[in-house]
Amino acid sequence: MTTRATGDPTHDAMRVAAFWQPRAQGATHRILVGACLSFHELGYHGASTRAIAQRAQLSPGTIYTHFANKEDLFFRIVLDSHAASLESLTQAVALGSDPAERLRLFMAAYASWHAEWSVIARPVHHDLQVLTDDHFQKVVDVRRATIAVLDEILEAGIEQGVFSIADLPGTRRLLMSACIDVCRWYVEGGERSPSSIGLQYSALALKFVGS
Repeated sequence: MTTRATGDPTHDAMRVAAFWQPRAQGATHRILVGACLSFHELGYHGASTRAIAQRAQLSPGTIYTHFANKEDLFFRIVLDSHAASLESLTQAVALGSDPAERLRLFMAAYASWHAEWSVIARPVHHDLQVLTDDHFQKVVDVRRATIAVLDEILEAGIEQGVFSIADLPGTRRLLMSACIDVCRWYVEGGERSPSSIGLQYSALALKFVGS
């Protein structure tokens, strides 16, 4: 199934290469870039290891030197992208001094991250279910860390009387889902930039919690 939104393939390749630049080197970097672009364009099931190898300009056998199989390769992308988004929002939230400001920073960082890196995030969230149980659990652990950051903010806001929230799990689910969903519709070069989306989502979140 095709998952790709309209965009500039050359720019997509540059963005994906930039994401992996500090995280992988040599053939591993080329494989990860090729895999991200292939999964983005074709979906997990549509992207064969041969297609990924062609993207990476490597022989198909080279992939198995670095990854056990296609699922193992996809797991690396899923785990690293989740870790990167968690790092981004954790750094942003640290700049806030009160619950309202930290919620604003959380939403701005999380929503804009899913726009900025939508080429990677879209197939990650769409095909997450293909992971083995062990790999899925490792990703869940990172997601729980993300949830913990948001829950701490919401709980502090409730305790201090600045948020009016009757259903904390439901509120958290709505806020996180809204940010993640950005990667499904965002198109690079459109009318809305990642930063403008982040600002809008942060303002809407504050209204939603009654701040």
